[in-house]
Amino acid sequence: MPEDELLKVKYVQPFYKLLRDVNSGAGAYVVGLSLLLENDEEFTMVNIPMDVAEAIKLINDSDVPPRRQSIYTFLSSHEDFKEMLRKTLKRVVIDEFEVDTGVYTATVEFEDGGISISVKMIPSHAVYLALISDKPIFVSKKLVDMEKWWSSESGEGEEGDQP
Repeated sequence: MPEDELLKVKYVQPFYKLLRDVNSGAGAYVVGLSLLLENDEEFTMVNIPMDVAEAIKLINDSDVPPRRQSIYTFLSSHEDFKEMLRKTLKRVVIDEFEVDTGVYTATVEFEDGGISISVKMIPSHAVYLALISDKPIFVSKKLVDMEKWWSSESGEGEEGDQP
C-alpha cells in the first residue's frame, strides 16, 4: 500500500477499561490499544490479548520484566530475536477491517536478501513486533476515516459521511 494512503503511528498506548452492567453489577475488562497518529488523531483497537497489552506497557514503561513472563515479555528482552527482526521486518500496516466479525488485520512486510514477503497478522501482535524492532507502524487512512464515521454515527465524534 502506498505511503500516501497511510498514517504513521507515533505512539502506542495500551488501555484497560472496566465495563459494568447497570442491572447486575457484573463487570468485564476491555483491553485495547490507542494509536496516536502523525496527524494527532487517535486510532483505537479493542479486544487485545491482555498479555500483548502488558508486554507493550512494559516496552513503554521500561519496567523490570515480571517474575512470571509471557512469551511476549520474554521475547522483548531477547536481543538475538530483536536483532533478527530489525534486519528483516520492514514495516507494519493495519490495513483491513472485517465488518461482519469486527476484526482488524495487519500486513507485516519482511525483506531479506532481496526477497520480500508480506504476512497477514493479528494487529496487536504485529504492533508488538514493530515496537520491539523499532520499525514503523502505519494505519490505512481508509480505516481511520471509517472509525471517525462510526464515532459520528454513534454520537461520540464529529459529523461525517460514510467512507
